[in-house]
Amino acid sequence: MRQYYTKKFGSAFSVTVVPTLKDNYSYVIDDHTTHTLAAVDVNRDIGPVLTFVNDHLKGKSSDVSYIFNTILTTHKHPDHSGGNVDLKKELKSQNPAGRVRVVGGVDESIPAVTHKVKEGDRVQVGGLSVDVIDTPCHTRGHVLFKVHHPQHPNDGIALFTGDTLFLGGIGAFFEGDAADMCRAMHKVFHLNQDNNYALDASTFIFPGHEYTAGFMKFAEKAFPDRASNDLLFIQAQAAKYAAAVEKGGVSVPSSLADEKRQNLFLRVVDPEFRRLMNVGDEIPLMEHLYRACD
Repeated sequence: MRQYYTKKFGSAFSVTVVPTLKDNYSYVIDDHTTHTLAAVDVNRDIGPVLTFVNDHLKGKSSDVSYIFNTILTTHKHPDHSGGNVDLKKELKSQNPAGRVRVVGGVDESIPAVTHKVKEGDRVQVGGLSVDVIDTPCHTRGHVLFKVHHPQHPNDGIALFTGDTLFLGGIGAFFEGDAADMCRAMHKVFHLNQDNNYALDASTFIFPGHEYTAGFMKFAEKAFPDRASNDLLFIQAQAAKYAAAVEKGGVSVPSSLADEKRQNLFLRVVDPEFRRLMNVGDEIPLMEHLYRACD
């Protein structure tokens, strides 16, 4: 049985990785400043999410009153949205007078959605800001959620990437193409451009699946400079992730700084990497890597 894992972001908030189904991840965000919770990408297997909240949070902190009324959904696929109706019903039963928000992209058919959002929109979860980023490709209405506490900027950022970005890899182009994925990777690569990328090391990627091993194997095989420190880094990271999963843990999250070294698909938008790959344009390089990894 895969274990829960909680990543703390200073004193401001934490994100708990909740393994579900065969290889999916749902998440529980906990704003420590207001004791407000939100779930991310829940499927029909809502039991582990409720068990974590009821047993690991509420059960161990009986003197704390938690507010749990938000569900964030990156895209429409059932393994990311199939639990929305049931979880919304459960949360409503716990607080009949309260309102439950289900947040999803405006161009996506999200079950039980109450708040349709697009890039530039911001949702509040307690004291946390949740910024919406449009990344159409895997599905036309796919969004990412950038979570941070504006009063605690140095505590870091949680980026929920659904099936757009994985550790070492990307999602399938079901409703888009290489150009769409390049646009999405630009948004991730330059997420912290405004602070001169100073927060890359404290920005953590939370994807929708445990696909790390296969993507890291591909990165190790496809990296062009066989004498590079980056290749050694990829090999060390692959071993670290494999050891964690072997022990029943999870490989996620990964920092954006690490992804900029180990994720060849993210690096496609970096001119230096394209020179290393001897390909001038990002779109054909993305297409090449995508097909080679398939």
